[in-house]
Amino acid sequence: MKKIITSNSGYNYIYSSYMNSFLLTPFADAKEKIVNLNINKEEVSYYEKKMIFLKEHGILDDNILPIMDIEYDSFCIESNLANLNQLLIEVTDECNLACKYCSYGELYGNYDVREGKKQSFNNVKILIDFLYDLWKSYKNISFDNVINIGFYGGEPLMNFTLIKQIIDYLESLELNGFKFVYNLTTNAVLLSKYIDYLVEKEIHLLISLDGSKENNVYRTAKDGRELFDVIYSNIICLKDKYPDYFDKCVNFNAVLHNRNSLVGIYEYIKDTFDKVPYVSELNRNGVDIEKNEMFNQMYVKKSDSIKQAVNCESINLNDIIADTKITQLNIFMMSYSGNIYKTIPDLFFLDEKLRYYPTSTCTPFSRKIFLTVNGKILPCEKIGQQYPLGHITNGTVCLDIKEIKDFYACLYRPIVDKCKHCLLWKTCEICVFFLPKDENNKVICPYFCGETEISNYFASYLSVLESQPELQDKIANEIIID
Repeated sequence: MKKIITSNSGYNYIYSSYMNSFLLTPFADAKEKIVNLNINKEEVSYYEKKMIFLKEHGILDDNILPIMDIEYDSFCIESNLANLNQLLIEVTDECNLACKYCSYGELYGNYDVREGKKQSFNNVKILIDFLYDLWKSYKNISFDNVINIGFYGGEPLMNFTLIKQIIDYLESLELNGFKFVYNLTTNAVLLSKYIDYLVEKEIHLLISLDGSKENNVYRTAKDGRELFDVIYSNIICLKDKYPDYFDKCVNFNAVLHNRNSLVGIYEYIKDTFDKVPYVSELNRNGVDIEKNEMFNQMYVKKSDSIKQAVNCESINLNDIIADTKITQLNIFMMSYSGNIYKTIPDLFFLDEKLRYYPTSTCTPFSRKIFLTVNGKILPCEKIGQQYPLGHITNGTVCLDIKEIKDFYACLYRPIVDKCKHCLLWKTCEICVFFLPKDENNKVICPYFCGETEISNYFASYLSVLESQPELQDKIANEIIID
């Protein structure tokens, strides 16, 4: 890019694609502007020569395009499976609530029909055995070998017997040096029945709660009954009976909608349970076209709610706001700092051009593997269930690496050229599975970023780092290094 980037403080920067860094400069993009800065002739000459030097050595070359692949390496996919971070199991597709905004409810059309089906222990065992061989193989190079086992639904506690079976089986495996950490997402309706076991196994709970009783109007039983009092009582029982466990292993997630607010959610959960909740937006992926109007009535943008909450003196939203800011700054610094290396091998291939893939889609199974009650194997629970990468069929894990490679290549092919020329390609936050499709079912990207947009983007983050240098230190010393 050719534009000078000016921060809120008036400092000028040039971005060097060659160095992947920002150069602080006192001069702007034209000689007359240099003169207006009251710089003497010698200094003007110096900066002109500096510009010539930088251009001659390619440091200001803005024609450097990323080398983008559309096909993954087979070993990469196999390595992801061998070094799996999370195995997520759909314990049942049955639920004792009928939340209006549920991703498996009436607003959406990209999931398998919910039939009250329970997961088969045999299918789970088959998948674990398949992964077990990979975990023990030379392809596993994980440092700590911590594997997160997630129990998902529906409401997982409606098939509690299976949860116990899975944990018993995992604990029977001979895996020296491996550690399993258990996580469960629950609406807490059945929580009181299983408290003792959950505590015994230190299962980390994520409790879904949208705030106060009035805020939970979309979370009702299938017959329309309001169950907030039952849920509240169960949570308080857990908190009182096992306070240390509650403090260490219990968190809350609230969904933002038109019947609550960030302020209301925070106030209620912080005051009642002394927890800072996670707050998520309604899922925008897979909304049924015929339900768009209903969805839009319920949908509230999180950033808008944060802006309204900033001026509220009765609460402290620093945790929520700071985490959001730090996460975004971390992405920015990781992407545009020329001296950051994400892996040890990067240090040994400094002269080789790195290869990238369109969008910010995770490589298959790099974060998790998700097993549905219908035996489908997906890379994530957040994408539509029409995109399985494999199946468990006739007692066998069917994962064809070549088919997976071809599938992703077909998704990437229509947008790879656009991604190459998008100036936000390094910090893209879009998953290819969430992009819209044209009439030919080809993926299209409406988020293309040009020179004006990228200049504003750079200026906003450089301004934050200028005004709050402590955030840069925090990210560099605590987040990136960790």
